This record gives sequence, structure tokens and C-alpha cells, in this order.
Amino acid sequence: MNSFKLALKNIRKSWSDYTVYFLTLIIGVAIFYMFNSTGTQGIMEDVSKSGNDKVKMLITAIEVVSVAVALVLGLLMIYANNFLIKRRKKEFGIYLLLGMNKKKVSKILVCETCIVGAVSMLIGLLLGIFGSQFLSIIVAKMFAVDVTSYTFAISKKAAVVTVISFLVIFFVVLLFNTGTIRRYKLIDLINAEKKGEKQIIKNTKVSIALFIISAVLLVIAYAGIGIFGNRMRGREFAFAAGVVVIGTFVLFWSFAGFFQTVLSKNKGYKKGLTSFVVRQFSGNMNTSAFSFALISLLLMAAICSFSSGFSFRTYLNKRLGNATPVDLTMRVWSVKPTEYLASKGIAVEGWAKEYMELPVYESSEITIGDTVAPVIEEAKQTFMHARWDSTENVMRLSDYNKIERAFGREELKLKDDQYAVVSDFDLLNKFQIAAIKQGNKFTVGGKEYGPAYSSVNYEYILMSGLTASMGTIVLPDAAIDEGGSFRVDSYLLIADYKVSDKQGRYETDALIMDKVGASVEAGNNGEDSPDGINIQLSTKNQVEDSSIGISVIVVFLVLYIGIVFVVACAAIIALKVLSDSIDSVRKFRILTRIGAGEDMRRKALFVQVLMNFLLPLIVAFFGSIFVLGFIKDMLSTVGMVSLGPGMVISALLMLLIYGGYFLTTYEGCRKIVK
Repeated sequence: MNSFKLALKNIRKSWSDYTVYFLTLIIGVAIFYMFNSTGTQGIMEDVSKSGNDKVKMLITAIEVVSVAVALVLGLLMIYANNFLIKRRKKEFGIYLLLGMNKKKVSKILVCETCIVGAVSMLIGLLLGIFGSQFLSIIVAKMFAVDVTSYTFAISKKAAVVTVISFLVIFFVVLLFNTGTIRRYKLIDLINAEKKGEKQIIKNTKVSIALFIISAVLLVIAYAGIGIFGNRMRGREFAFAAGVVVIGTFVLFWSFAGFFQTVLSKNKGYKKGLTSFVVRQFSGNMNTSAFSFALISLLLMAAICSFSSGFSFRTYLNKRLGNATPVDLTMRVWSVKPTEYLASKGIAVEGWAKEYMELPVYESSEITIGDTVAPVIEEAKQTFMHARWDSTENVMRLSDYNKIERAFGREELKLKDDQYAVVSDFDLLNKFQIAAIKQGNKFTVGGKEYGPAYSSVNYEYILMSGLTASMGTIVLPDAAIDEGGSFRVDSYLLIADYKVSDKQGRYETDALIMDKVGASVEAGNNGEDSPDGINIQLSTKNQVEDSSIGISVIVVFLVLYIGIVFVVACAAIIALKVLSDSIDSVRKFRILTRIGAGEDMRRKALFVQVLMNFLLPLIVAFFGSIFVLGFIKDMLSTVGMVSLGPGMVISALLMLLIYGGYFLTTYEGCRKIVK
């Protein structure tokens, strides 16, 4: 029988062994193709033509991430092949006893790898092609592009990249397999089933001590990152992160001895097959410490990625819902916007259907610190680099109510000795609200003003996908007109275009940006603009495209990285557990002989497999609680304060992928030990 036929026969005979490997390869190929085809689908050309430059950013980001994904999948396949070789050591030993040489055995293994690889690549590509159609429609919908002209498309570029990437991976795997077979001695192959796990730490007291020390260090490091992470310097944060990594490895390294010692003192230890499960799990953990620690860190990264990414998208979409009530908002310092635009040859009357020009004032008597005066020390702990003595934006009540009417919002009402705080900066808002509840007052022109509302008015004066400013104080007209200490800081221009369709708005945007673009890009650094004019400008199309584009990029990268991490982690655990179950066959036979019923054996196996999947997940979940706290603090600087929506989606994805691998692994182990 030639090598190909023998390899084909071996695959049919050992199909249950290949299940996890085959499934992982199919998922890997499908995901790799789906995401790499995003920019080359027919419908995506329409998205690119929509004028949103975020599409190019998305494609570039996916291409960069794909390199890392390919490396992860390559390492995963090498690990998977190591499991398959271990599973069949005795079989290879018998081949050598029957007269085959190692070259012939390696050739059979190469044929098997090629067959499984070719079949999985074909099925993965087919699934990826169909899946990419739905993915491209989802992207088009996210970018608000019409999908009525959708046609089925296959990305040749993505297919070629996928095939080449996996051929390179398979080639590396083949080299690894060939080298592995040649290194093994016949005696090792024949006696593979008889070899047990080596205990890393033989002294249980050392295990317990190391476990407790590592657990305490992890709690301290995680708490430091979660609570004080945003205040740490670079070196301090790097040190805390290093403690987390080292502590995680030591925790798993010492876990086996600690776990067995603690449970052995429990009254239920000798009940049923508890002692058997504990010893099995502890023994298996001895050689899995490094793998499980790495898996735990990767799972934590996946959980944090899913949670923060999807929460950020939900936040952007929520803001976008009422973020673009007009076609253009523009703030100009030193000169009126209408005069500035007229000097550029684009008079407002030529492109605006309706517009208003309003002054924004400042006064040395009202600073940003004055708005949070009763709680300023607490605020300084959060905003360590804020300039609290900077003057605050101030507007007349009548002018601000013009904005309210233009934006479709409810007008403010003030008495002659009251003020209102307008801000959409969530993190600063909590301090401003706390100050208002304490009756925060300030004096302007010799007159004292108190809050008119019990909270901050969550509104904005400039359109933006994210938080626009540190806020605005609205005062009665008389306070500014008669106060004497106010001066005009800048002017606002709020306008609606004469055209109402999206493409028409793009053309008007281009007309304006062509003339004032350099000054707008200079942002708050007016001295950097070519004419020394400081301008902040945002349009309806810009805000919508930017928000949607960032949202899509975040979601895609989160899904791509997160899914690959979870699949890789779950597959490694599955392969490790399946490999360990091979060594447990004789032990389960002994259990049968001494009278353990099938239900007891099945339950013992189920608990053993479950513990292998749960342990790294529990450690990862614990760490992610603190890391997400740090991420929440970081994202709160742009106004986002809740990670709830992302955590729900994260839990569902983890349950679907991780849980699916658990069930598949348990079924595979059950067949092995039966």
C-alpha cells in the first residue's frame, strides 16, 4: 500500500482525533478570508466611493493585523500537530517494528497533513466566501451605503492571500512533523501510553507558598492598574503589567500542588471519584502551566477587546443619533466667520440656506475651575494636567437659545441671578454636577450667580462624534451686556446648506474645505495655520462618516483579534485535554474493573474537562475586571463611561465559541476513554 492510500485510511480510522484540528483549520481559513476580502468585495467599492476615508484605514488595519493572525494560527497548527503525533506515537512505533524506516513514516504523516490541510482549506474558503457576502453587506449598512445593487462576489486577492498564507503555515508544520518523527526513539514510541506526567514542584509547601504569593501579587498589581492605572507613569505601569504576567505564570506553575493539597483535606475528597478527578487534573496541570498561563492572558485580552470595543461602538452610535442636527458648525477666533469666508471667496450666502452667527465670550472672573470649585481637589486627581485657571466659554441666554431652536432642543430659562452649565463631557460632568448640588456660586461684575438647574445640561455647541469641549456657561443677557468684564473670545457659525442630499453636502464640504482646510487642520494652534486664524469646523457628513468609520474599524478589529484569540485558546485547551485523555485510557479501564459505573466515569470525565476550560477563564475574567476599569477610565476622557453593552456581547461570544469547543472536546474525550 502506498503512502497516500495509507494516509487516507489512517485519516478515516482516526477521524475523531482530527475533529478539533479540522474544525480549527476551517474556522481559521474562513475568518482569514472573510476579513481580508472586506476591501475587495464589489459592494465595498461603493463604500469607498462614498467619500469616507475610514474604509482605507479599515483595510490597512486588517492587512496589518492579518500578519499577527497568521502567526497565531501557525503556532496553533504546530501545537495541534504535536497533539496528533502524541496521540499516535504507538502507531508510528508499530510501523517501525514492521520494517518501515523513519523516512517512510514521515512521508505518511506528510500525506495526512496535506490531505487534512487541503480539505480544510477548501471547506474554509467556501464558508469564507459565503460568510464574506454577509460581512460586506454589514459593512455597507454600517457606512450607510445602499445595498440594492448588491451582487455575489469572490475576492481573488483575498483567496490568493489566504491560500499562500496557509501554504506557508503548512510547509512549516510539515518541517516540524518530519523533524519530530526523526527525533523519537522506537522505545519512546512504543511506551508512549505508559509515560505519566512529570511533577514540576515536588514540595507541596513550596507550591502553596508560591500560589499564595503569586495570588496576592496579582491582586495588588491588578488593583493598581484598575484603580490607579490612568495616574501611573510609564515605568510604573510597565512594572505592574510585568507583575501581572509573571504572577500569572507562577500562579499556574504552583496551582497543581496547591489544589491537590487543599482539596485532599476536604471531607468529600474520598467521596465517589473526587480524588481521581483531583489527581488527574493536578497531574495534567503539571505540564500545562506555561500553556494555561498564556491562554489566560490571551483570554483576558479577548474579553477586554470585546467589551471595550463593542461598548465604544455603542457609545459612538448613541452620540451619532443626535450629533448632527445641522449641516455645519464652525468656530473662528479673531474674526467673524462670515467675514473670514467672504475673504476666501466663499460668501455664506452662496451655499447656506439658513445660518446664524453668535459670539462666545470669556471673562477672567469665570474659569474652568470655578465650575467645579467645591470639588476641585477631587477633580484635580482625575485631570492632573488640566489648566483650571483657563477662562470658560460663556454665552448670552438669548444667543444660546437660538442654538437650542436650531438644534431642535428645549430652550433654557434663567432668572437674573442664575447660570446654567452646558457640557457633554461625561467625566467632567460628574464633578460639575457635584458642585451644582452643593450650590456652587460665582461672582461676576460684583453680582453673585447660582445654578438654575440641579444638573448639567448635557448638550453641545459644536457638532462632534466625540466630546467637543470642556463646557459652556450660559448667563442672563444683562450679566454680559452690563457686567463690563466680558470680551468676545470667538464666533460661532451654524448653517444649513442649500442642498439636502448627501452627495450635495459632500460637494459643499469640499468647496469650503478647499479654501479653509489648512486653517481647520491647525485646530487649536492658530499660529500654525497659514493665515494665523484658529478654526474649528465640523460638518454633518464629516461627523457621520468619522463616527461610523471609527465604529466599523473598532468592531472589525475587535472581532478579528478577539475571535482568533478565543479560537486559539479554546483549541489549545481542547488539544491538550484530548492529549491527556490518551494517557488516561488505562486509568479509566482500571476504574471499570474496580466497579465504577459508567455514569460515575462520565461525570468524572466531564468535571475534569470542565475544570481545564474553566480555570484559565476564571483567572482571565478576574484580571479583566480590573483591566476594564483602567480602560473605562481611559475612554472616559472622550466621554464614554459605560462598558455594559460590550460586556454582554463579549459574554455571548465567549459562550458561543469557548462553550462550543468545550462540548466538542468532552465528546472527543468520551470516545477516547470509552
